[in-house]
Amino acid sequence: MLSQGKELEASSSTAAALLGKMRRLGRVSRKQELSAWRSVITRNFGIQGNDLSAIAALDIGGRESIILVSESSACKALHLSVRDKVIASGFKIKEDKLAETALIAEINEAITSNISLKSESSDVRPIIEELINISITKKTSDLHICCRESSAMSLQRIHSRLYQHRSFNVETATQLATYMFTHMADSRSRSTSNFSVQKKSMSCMVPHNYSGNQYRLRYKFLRVADGWDVIVRILPMDQGDKTKTFIELGYEPSQVELLEMSVTRSIGLIIITGPTGSGKSTTLKTMMEFDPKRKFKKRYSVEDPVEYKIYGVSQVSVQREEHADGSDDESKDFQGTLLDILRSDPDDVMVGETRDKSVADIVADFVLTGHKIYTTTHTASSMTTPKRLQRLGIDRDIQGDRQFYSALIFQRLLPVLCPECKVPAESVLSDKNKSLLQNKFGLNLNNIYCCSTDGCEHCNNLGIVDSTVVAEVIVPDSVIRKHIAAGEDDLAELYWRQGRKTPFDDPDMRGKTAFEHGLYKVSQGIIDPLDLELEFEPLELYEIVSVEVE
Repeated sequence: MLSQGKELEASSSTAAALLGKMRRLGRVSRKQELSAWRSVITRNFGIQGNDLSAIAALDIGGRESIILVSESSACKALHLSVRDKVIASGFKIKEDKLAETALIAEINEAITSNISLKSESSDVRPIIEELINISITKKTSDLHICCRESSAMSLQRIHSRLYQHRSFNVETATQLATYMFTHMADSRSRSTSNFSVQKKSMSCMVPHNYSGNQYRLRYKFLRVADGWDVIVRILPMDQGDKTKTFIELGYEPSQVELLEMSVTRSIGLIIITGPTGSGKSTTLKTMMEFDPKRKFKKRYSVEDPVEYKIYGVSQVSVQREEHADGSDDESKDFQGTLLDILRSDPDDVMVGETRDKSVADIVADFVLTGHKIYTTTHTASSMTTPKRLQRLGIDRDIQGDRQFYSALIFQRLLPVLCPECKVPAESVLSDKNKSLLQNKFGLNLNNIYCCSTDGCEHCNNLGIVDSTVVAEVIVPDSVIRKHIAAGEDDLAELYWRQGRKTPFDDPDMRGKTAFEHGLYKVSQGIIDPLDLELEFEPLELYEIVSVEVE
């Protein structure tokens, strides 16, 4: 018995050493990262089914073999058994490598074009689960699977930047999209009963558990001219972390003062605008949970669908299609839910997004009947919001009312530079951009940094470590309201921007646009000026409003 115990201990020690060596070598995700091989010999050893996504054996010639194994199977029974079989068949194992399940399945030709929901598609479950888990580990906000006529690829949006992840063949990508919608989705959330790549649009919510944490995946299928895209928004549901403060989101103290003042008002519309993926829902959550009077209020939200749990809010999830215009059943359901809430003695109401006339009408009615409303929409700046709401049917006279707007907010997310490997802008930027930063915007070039192309261990070789808000916050006064009522949005914005009192490297954001908030963060070495240009416009084209600074 003692001898057996020592053998087991030695075996365990060998497996641990092998696993450590494999992890140091890193994980393979593409064929190009492998040496050439003569043939795939996996099936010679009786490997079949889902195991073909977990391990692959390659004959590289000279009776030598390479073993590819997924992280979840490394140095476990399947891996050790295959190693023994490969050695017993006369091969010498040159090396064992960790590899992504999608690559292993591709090499083993485990995925066929026969998309049978009862058989072949089950082979892709390990692939899609690993793809999601890798995305979560990398702090991906959106996972994209893009399929065209002859190839497919996954991309990951990390800290606001989009990165290519790996390529797939069309059959595998189609099965990934099919399996998520058909087998993993909450059946009540599916926009249609059957999956088909010929449909224009499909959506659902997918519950997912990883490393003890719960996630909701907002799945959207979109047909395009030469193929299709699936976009998966990854939403963490376990809010063990406290809700971020406005400062932690990236707002400056002068903006926070305005936000807090707007939240504490008992009436009016707070509307957050910005492009998709700009963190609007996160800011809404922070606002709703900041309200110091929340314990004394009845508060509701209507979202499509609910993304985050908000403390002290009765949340209603109503799913609408992206193209809904207020006339279809889903929009009528959304509208009906809002009307029910209006009759339910609410104090505050959050409407996830105002994008059609029927919802805009009800939002206006909420404000006019003395309620506090929070919502989002898509516009290019704060002061283009009145025009957007006018197009949705809200009269200018109503928008110019003293009680209508509590705050107009526009925000975007920009990547935060890694403090360990960021490089001085002096060595990276063009002479023209260096001159613009110094002479046009008055910034000190010595404090400005750019993203490292290679990154470092601290940032997983990305050069960035987080994302931060750049924003503009407008609390309309009597002059701005007068301009809004008259349809003079340009004059309203000019008047507001003329309120700037400080240079662009000062944290006081009064009268400063989101671009100018970004300039401040550039001046502090927080964000790359090239990212600012990418998200807004070239430094050369930006129009400054001349003011007397303090």
